[in-house]
Amino acid sequence: QDSDYASNIETLVDQDTDLILGVGMKLAPAIEEAAKMYPDQKFALIDETYKEVPKNVEAVQFNSEQSAYLAGIVAGKMTKTNNVGFIGGMEIPNITRFEEGFKAGVKSENKDVEYLSQYANSFDDASLGKSIANQMHKDNVDIIFSAAGAAGIGAIEAAKENNKKAIGVDQDQNKLAPNNVITSAMKNIDVAVFNLVKSMMDGTYKGGQVIVNTLASGGVGLSDTTKDHVSKDILDYVNEQAGKIKSGEIVVPENEKQYNEIVGK
Repeated sequence: QDSDYASNIETLVDQDTDLILGVGMKLAPAIEEAAKMYPDQKFALIDETYKEVPKNVEAVQFNSEQSAYLAGIVAGKMTKTNNVGFIGGMEIPNITRFEEGFKAGVKSENKDVEYLSQYANSFDDASLGKSIANQMHKDNVDIIFSAAGAAGIGAIEAAKENNKKAIGVDQDQNKLAPNNVITSAMKNIDVAVFNLVKSMMDGTYKGGQVIVNTLASGGVGLSDTTKDHVSKDILDYVNEQAGKIKSGEIVVPENEKQYNEIVGK
């Protein structure tokens, strides 16, 4: 619970923990307050940042729009109905950047796709996510990408029941519906945290900075199970486009303004 965060952090401080990591936007206020109270303690905030990062905190973020772009290519090439959907948890930057990248990837391969988008305004309501997905399926959408926490799990459940395709997020969600989840837009948090802990161990931890994990650094990408559901020719093409993102030849939009500038309305 939110009310536990401060006491949990204090317990870790009392245990002389070298590095305390908070994961997600809900931990941001507690980490920031603790950083002020314990200026000699090292902290990290994963998948969130601040306008001004405290000197004893490293904020770790992900260019999630890049993995979403690759997932969009897969959806654009694999849709049979020319209708693709996106379900977001809340309309906040960490989620909308998934949408803008995904939409750009879809449109890069299939200009004729009808694109539907809806925000659940919840990360917890699986039944609502399922209801939104069911309605999209009735509207002829055959592939839905969800970045919506438990609401997204509800959307995957709908795909399973309706024999539609789904795209997972953050981790490989294929296990939730092995026949339906064709790929997942991954945040390789394990790689990011390993590198962060390594920096503390070898003395290169700096604090007061934002570390951005990209496709080029291995911080984001598509799930390994993609190869089990996507044909080799599409996968080869996706890998080719990934190389262009890494080299800077393709610029992936991370917000609506950039999307309109790069892709067009």
